[in-house]
Amino acid sequence: MSRLIVGLSAGLLATGLFGSAGEFVQVPTANNTIVAQANEQTIIQENRALLLQNRQTAKNIATKLGAAVSDEAVPSGSNALQVNQQLILQNRAIFTSIAKKVGATVPNVAAAGSGDLAAENHKLLLGNRQIVRAIAEKLGVKLPDPPQLSGSMVKQNNTLLQGNRNALAAIASKVGTTVAK
Repeated sequence: MSRLIVGLSAGLLATGLFGSAGEFVQVPTANNTIVAQANEQTIIQENRALLLQNRQTAKNIATKLGAAVSDEAVPSGSNALQVNQQLILQNRAIFTSIAKKVGATVPNVAAAGSGDLAAENHKLLLGNRQIVRAIAEKLGVKLPDPPQLSGSMVKQNNTLLQGNRNALAAIASKVGTTVAK
């Protein structure tokens, strides 16, 4: 019985470690999954920081232009993606108020849905980008083309948030207000 187990283990080891051409193949491990999840959590937290920074810059712009802004509390909770979605929606309300104040056409953008939170946040962020770009266009602020999106949905959301941060900084400069740090 023990010879059978040793033989079977050796066979499995050989097929797991070597591909058809005899090359070494890395076997996925639980550690790789844990590292990937940790990286995603780090990016989700970075996204929250960008959302808060963009929120404050947008509030500064709104105040400078005299656009109405509600004083909603910063959302909290144990589900980071859910908290980020609430921040995205709060930011959208500020962006929409600024757009209306400057006479920019507010594009018809996606509302929150009930699917995967990272994917839903992505749709919302794409809409927010359209609103911010409409504000910039109305104010005569020249923005570079949006960055290409790649990687996981959480990483793409990070790229969208960085793009909005840069666009809001250009708008803040144009209207003479400060950019949140």
